[in-house]
Amino acid sequence: MLPVPVVILSAALFLALIANLALKPAFSSRLTTRCMVFSALAGLVLYGVGFAEATGSILISVMRTPLAVTRMFVGINELPAIQGSSPVRTTLGEAFFWLVHMLAFFSTASAALVTLGAAGLRQLRLLLLRRGDLVILFGINENTIAVGKECLAQRGNSVVFIAETADSTMVSDLNGMGMSVIIGQDAIDSGEHTIRTLHPLGRKITVYALDRSEDQNLYYALKLKEALRRAGVEAEDTRITLPGEEEILTSMLQVTPEEYGFGYVHVFDIGDLASRAMLRLCPPWDLVSFDEDGRTNEMFDCVVIGFGRFGQAALKRLAMNGQFAGSTFRAAVFSPNVKKESGYMLTDSASLFSHYDISLIKADGRSRDLFRYLSANLPTLKLIAVCTGDEEMDREISDSLMLFLKRRQAESIAVVQCSHRGARYQQTIGSPILTQEVYTLSMLSAEEADRDAIVLNAVYDHSDKTDWEKWVACDTFSKMSSRASADYLPAFLKASGRTREQAAEGDWDLFPDMLDSLGEAEHKRWMAFHFAMGYSPMTRKEWDINAENYRRMINEGKAANFRISKNQRGRTHACLIPWEELDELSERENAVTGHNVDYRQMDIDNVLALPRLLRDREGNG
Repeated sequence: MLPVPVVILSAALFLALIANLALKPAFSSRLTTRCMVFSALAGLVLYGVGFAEATGSILISVMRTPLAVTRMFVGINELPAIQGSSPVRTTLGEAFFWLVHMLAFFSTASAALVTLGAAGLRQLRLLLLRRGDLVILFGINENTIAVGKECLAQRGNSVVFIAETADSTMVSDLNGMGMSVIIGQDAIDSGEHTIRTLHPLGRKITVYALDRSEDQNLYYALKLKEALRRAGVEAEDTRITLPGEEEILTSMLQVTPEEYGFGYVHVFDIGDLASRAMLRLCPPWDLVSFDEDGRTNEMFDCVVIGFGRFGQAALKRLAMNGQFAGSTFRAAVFSPNVKKESGYMLTDSASLFSHYDISLIKADGRSRDLFRYLSANLPTLKLIAVCTGDEEMDREISDSLMLFLKRRQAESIAVVQCSHRGARYQQTIGSPILTQEVYTLSMLSAEEADRDAIVLNAVYDHSDKTDWEKWVACDTFSKMSSRASADYLPAFLKASGRTREQAAEGDWDLFPDMLDSLGEAEHKRWMAFHFAMGYSPMTRKEWDINAENYRRMINEGKAANFRISKNQRGRTHACLIPWEELDELSERENAVTGHNVDYRQMDIDNVLALPRLLRDREGNG
């Protein structure tokens, strides 16, 4: 009988190996569980009946049956003890007996192989963390996994996930993809053991803190910052990306001459990022037509549905990028809670609402009020942004809108969805659905997402620093301004009728009327950005006081190190006036300072800088 158990056990072990190599971990785990349950139940029947018939004693049978079933799972059988009983009396019964034992041992071997294999793979991945640049992803979710895959695809990166807890199947899957996982309190606290495992010295470290809890992201960032300082990691070798408020978190996390921190801190607002994704998919300048002078007489008319985080960001983005020479901007916002939602924005960006025709309407995106408004304004509408904060609701509203517009032959009106995932746009019913995900390196990595802004900033910074060093040294407002300016650059190309390649090769000799139109468009964009950021026009009274203070300081022999036309602390600016009035402001300021400022020319210079910017971008790309 000895060869039979050997064959059975060998077969079970072989099957366990095949299952764990060939099957996905989740399926292998389910198969193991089912085999274990089946063999346990079958063993109770086989041995329960067998011992009862062989011994004739219920007490002995009850005591021996559980022990015999337990021994099945370690490859031991008690066939001689129940030989001749009805369950194994026939050849078929004995074959079933050995099948049950094989499945029992298979489940044990499979579980052991999973445990040992997963542990071995985890240790191997942790050992391989020593190689190349280190990418740390805090939190395990669909967003971090998507970013992790992109980072891993870039050669020379070691990718590790940090989390308090994680499902064993998920850990195995991530290990199988080539990424490491460190879990536990020591991991999220960046304890000494975790830092030793990461081997941070002498390598570039990029961190994406993208847990679903923003508080947890900040907690981890602060803990890691302190741990890297203790480990002696150079600040310039580190950078971190996380959601939040840029002005607040940058000051807490970025290195300063006085305090250790990350070499670069990239903070994003998910609503702002989603609106930027919307701009990439469906830019306003693609929805209007321009004449030979780069002007348009079409109003950029839009509707925003929802006025939470995503709706407010969409409105600001459309206002900043829906500005063209000869055009006006109008928006209607629909939300059942608009009065509760709009308080901060109405206060912080008051000039945005006073300068442009923006209506706040207390109505749902499925209401009759909305469709009445659309019916009355179909001839001028360009875009509808659906931003309720609920993806299912966005989809429902968008589908209704698409059908509504199709039946009224108005499919030229764009319907774009903005959510925490990014933007979604379908030009017409039946056409391909275009998406721009937010959690990608093209949106989250500063080097990629802000590439044009970094180059644009460097064009006007004449220091001998690298483009990246100039960008790191920028204050938050300057970065936001550069991003807004860079995002609008394709509008110059569209209005001028040039391609990106033509402009980069120097085909940018614009005739005066075209240059004036693009300069005006740039000024209008600049104004909208400042209104969105909370600036308001400087009153003549404030300007006169500034001018008088400037004269007094000069007369006293003091350095007048401030700009008459800008109050950064009070967020007022004298240039927030129509394009036609800039020459008068320039002359008035020059009469006080003796300088030669030309505010209209500054806008035109931004337009003329486009070819150089495009060439520099390609050179850095």
